[in-house]
Amino acid sequence: MQVDHFESHQERQSDDPHILALAVVSGARLLYSNDRLLQHDFKNLALINQPRGKVYSTLVNDTFDQAKRRLLRKARPCRGA
Repeated sequence: MQVDHFESHQERQSDDPHILALAVVSGARLLYSNDRLLQHDFKNLALINQPRGKVYSTLVNDTFDQAKRRLLRKARPCRGA
């Protein structure tokens, strides 16, 4: 899948088709971003699927304590990781 697919996708709201394409190609399913439109796109099953993308944002929770650091270290954000 190429960036062109995401540039022309009708459901895309963000201006980051390159990030969506990279997530699909790499298998990354964990996004750390405060960009609300990109977060919406990353969780949109029409754009990112199998498995669905997950988002971590400091807009929702501004703490980044040791427990969250451990969770991120243990996370399997990419296929085959």
